[in-house]
Amino acid sequence: MGKGLAIMAIITVVLIAYALTTVRVPPASVEYREVFYTNNQSVTFVTKDGVGLFTMVINPRVDSFELTIEFPKGTSYLVKYGDRDYRGTDEFKVKVERGKVPDNVYVNFQLPQDLTRKLVFENGEARITVRGDKEPIWHGEDVIYVSYRKEGEKS
Repeated sequence: MGKGLAIMAIITVVLIAYALTTVRVPPASVEYREVFYTNNQSVTFVTKDGVGLFTMVINPRVDSFELTIEFPKGTSYLVKYGDRDYRGTDEFKVKVERGKVPDNVYVNFQLPQDLTRKLVFENGEARITVRGDKEPIWHGEDVIYVSYRKEGEKS
């Protein structure tokens, strides 16, 4: 009986360890505006010169998680988070504190010229990845595809 109980305890510990390493629970629910759902994908549209804009409404489930927005390489951005403006290229990171989350997070971006040309003239593809992370189990990821909408096209 002692040997069987020890084996069961080991199996239980292994299963719990596996569950903790593989579980993914989003640290917040994020609502997007100016992001459309077409062809089973979340899509935001850019102008012919590669400028895009979308808004996020963040409702945290946990306190103090890291929000990361990864843009295509070479993309410059302006993120308005509360009363602060963040400018940069390629990747934006901020620590989200529950109770201090702004009503809206505005994301304005400018794609590099070569990528804009591919999107407009060659139907290329670009992605923006929005991640929320806090160890050990909190992880959420959304992918927003960037597209150019030609004249007369409907979303």
